[in-house]
Amino acid sequence: MLNTTANQSPVVSFSDKKVLILDDMPDMRTTMRNQVQSLGVSNVSLASNVKEALNQIQQKSFDIIFCDYYLGEATDGQQFLEYLRTNNAISRATLFIMITAETGFNSVITAAECMPDDYLLKPFTGETLKLRLERLLERKTRLAAIDKLQDKGAWPEIIKACDEIIACKDKYIVDAMRIKGNALLMLHQIDAAILFYQNALKIREMPWAKLGLARALKFKGDGEQAGQLLEGLITENPRLLAAYDLLGKIHSESGDTEKALSVLDSACKIAPHSLARQRSIANLAESTGDFAKVDKALSIVVKQTKNSPLRDSKDYAKLCNALTETGELERAVNVIKDAKDHFKETTEMKFLAAYEAVAQSKLGNKDLAEKALELALTDDGSIPTEATSLALAKACLAQNKQELAFNILKAAVQNNPDSNKLQEDIGAIFKDHGGADVAKQLIESSVKEVINLNNDAVQKARAGQYTEAAAMLTEAALRLPNNLQILSNAALSILMDVFTNGFDLTKFTRAKEFQDAVVAQNDQYPKLAEINAFQIKIQSKYRQEIGE
Repeated sequence: MLNTTANQSPVVSFSDKKVLILDDMPDMRTTMRNQVQSLGVSNVSLASNVKEALNQIQQKSFDIIFCDYYLGEATDGQQFLEYLRTNNAISRATLFIMITAETGFNSVITAAECMPDDYLLKPFTGETLKLRLERLLERKTRLAAIDKLQDKGAWPEIIKACDEIIACKDKYIVDAMRIKGNALLMLHQIDAAILFYQNALKIREMPWAKLGLARALKFKGDGEQAGQLLEGLITENPRLLAAYDLLGKIHSESGDTEKALSVLDSACKIAPHSLARQRSIANLAESTGDFAKVDKALSIVVKQTKNSPLRDSKDYAKLCNALTETGELERAVNVIKDAKDHFKETTEMKFLAAYEAVAQSKLGNKDLAEKALELALTDDGSIPTEATSLALAKACLAQNKQELAFNILKAAVQNNPDSNKLQEDIGAIFKDHGGADVAKQLIESSVKEVINLNNDAVQKARAGQYTEAAAMLTEAALRLPNNLQILSNAALSILMDVFTNGFDLTKFTRAKEFQDAVVAQNDQYPKLAEINAFQIKIQSKYRQEIGE
């Protein structure tokens, strides 16, 4: 709570704050708790490791989190913050304060892609803590409304709130400017964002504004100019790691994977413990066939997340695949064995089993390979991801189950017929199983089948056979939940059927489900405007049935 009196600085009350202290040292936890309680805080929770902290965060919200950087385990405080921010596990209203000894401060601050709200250098006094918290909470209070809007993704309202602060020209004007620039980008108001950042830079040179301008230029399609701007920004601010990441992405999307890897490698020399960056390096290296580099990057990730809630089954699977490709088959199998100790969900077990099946096949362990493939192919009603489909196909081909591999890859292609990356991966799979011609034939026939199905349904709709068209496309959409063309046409055909043949709540709901699936994958998909227009027509025609 923040109170103000005439001609006085704001007076902060700590009594209503909920605080979490994460430190692996019992003495430090006790000292911190005593210091916090001396400020009037009564609701203080303690955690000795990341798992305990995450469990508490999942159970209740905290106003302030104090986290020591060195936690006495593979995962450090910065990686924990990166996980929390990436997974939206804490709201923007939560203060996250990193604690570190002065000797480690430089290495900590350079690693801060996900910036903490502040740092505290050990040792510090109770008075230092009080003054720092008062300043931070005053800022949080001023930006509280904007933080709530950001948690909701209410970007137009965010811009309006930021403009009010900017007009006041108070000490939080720069915070408001940074948030507004990001909101413009989130709304895809690219030209407005470019102009905004250019005007901000006329006030003074601000690295965040240059980075924002580069993002806007990239969104506009001017990757070359954005890249030049980022190269200059890195020269001026060699520890601005977000600039490296964006430049790496620009090089990657332009097809220059080697440059992208070089940029990310440079960033890793500054901050080697970023899990997100190591994973990016692994993905890029995998696309070039540099599996030794994949091994190096993901071995770091697996080591640092072992016995931590931050671990991810995809890291183990990709590492297993890299080791299989480089011939380190025993290591590959051991990676999966290690993963099985941590991942118990059915989908995770199936995913890992697909990679194990390939490694066991190459080792000559026929029975173990067949057992792993049987588990991987278990039908639990879920649609496999592209990565799982590719792994399953490789495992099937390794055991001479070619027809099954074809069917798995056919479904993957039809789910995402425009993915060049998927098609390249399929080509690589068939390198030792028939070559490029087999892969090309599979891809072309799979795409053609979907095109023909879609065209047949469209023809039925044009002939007024809306129910038949809707039935065809509904079946296809349920089978291919990532194919945006099929999903959008299914939604539209159902709405045409409802509009023409009478309101049906079940059909109307199904159309909305397909529409939502399109929005979740691409909220700018062109067909959405036509779907929205038809919904309005139905709501107008069947207002009484809908209950409006």
